[in-house]
Amino acid sequence: MGLFSNKYNTPFDNEDMRRVRHVGKPQAAHIKATGYMSTRSALFLGYSLISLCMVYSLGNAAVWWPAACSAAVLFIWSVSMRFFMRPKLSALAFILTALLFTAAAEVSYRLGWCGPAAGALFIPMAIGIMSLSRFKADDENDFTVPEFTNEVFKPYLLAFTASSFGFFASGLFEKRYIFTILLAGIAFLIVFAWGRSKISGTPKLITSRNLTEFWDIPVADFQEVKRFAFSRAAFSGVMVIIASLLFALWVLVGGAYARMISVPAAALVQTLISVSLLSFARSGIRKSIFGLRYFVSETAIGAQFLAVFFLAHQDHVPAVFTIIVAVVLAILADTMLTGLLSVIRRRLIFVTKSRYLDGLPFYLVLTALICMIVETCLYTLTGL
Repeated sequence: MGLFSNKYNTPFDNEDMRRVRHVGKPQAAHIKATGYMSTRSALFLGYSLISLCMVYSLGNAAVWWPAACSAAVLFIWSVSMRFFMRPKLSALAFILTALLFTAAAEVSYRLGWCGPAAGALFIPMAIGIMSLSRFKADDENDFTVPEFTNEVFKPYLLAFTASSFGFFASGLFEKRYIFTILLAGIAFLIVFAWGRSKISGTPKLITSRNLTEFWDIPVADFQEVKRFAFSRAAFSGVMVIIASLLFALWVLVGGAYARMISVPAAALVQTLISVSLLSFARSGIRKSIFGLRYFVSETAIGAQFLAVFFLAHQDHVPAVFTIIVAVVLAILADTMLTGLLSVIRRRLIFVTKSRYLDGLPFYLVLTALICMIVETCLYTLTGL
């Protein structure tokens, strides 16, 4: 009886009575999907915003220079390396863009357009460019070249606009600090997303869907604590090696020449060490989000953080105590940020949060908090 009670478009059915199977999920015409960025473009936006905020705060640069330098390097990458860099070569993309930023900053420094540390401050943006070369498009199995307009140009333009707003807004305070510029830039992103959503009638968020989801959080067990401790110990070792390398450059080569090679040397050495650790580490540690998954990005920022200390002492070798304090600050900042992210990500599963703050804006707020703590510690250090 079941055979005859369920008819699916038999030749004997009336045309109007035939049962039609739906293809795909039915959608109402008045319901519009939420607009998300791709994960790689969202990461590029976040890292670019951090770089531009740091250059505005510490770069001693002309107002127009951060936009000109970053746009020039991004254009060179877009018309060249963007077409042949693949995930396995993403570390090479980082090194090449770091060299481009260093060369541009060195020429600009000699022309009086920026300070000596400007090249190191663009390293986060080089990491963002590496993210474009590393990650596949969301929900895609094969790697595709990042689409220029939506994944490169628009995120960069938004990062530049937000950082510029933060720069002028921070002028209301006694001194421009990184965390004040960054917080003002984040506020701009949130208001921009809210206004754009109201105008279009569709939620348009400044984040990717993956950055708002927590399905990849591992089960809380002791193994994750061990992976976290191993990664922080490895980070500490890399920072000691980079500090020793920079100290040797300043002693053997001298400030003038060390300034030109410190940033690319630190970037190259930390990348080689980090990639080697990733290659030989066990799969559980390498793929854990609290382990070594983002280790290259962490060590890259930490290495250039140390380079800024040396670039502030071009006429003499920095004091050993200052170097030790810089290394300790880098280690503590990394431990605080990664630990805070690991705890808060797990807690956010059970809370209700604004869609405009969720994802990338929230992570940027945490980054601004760590910047505030580090800058507070730097007040007591000579030369910065």
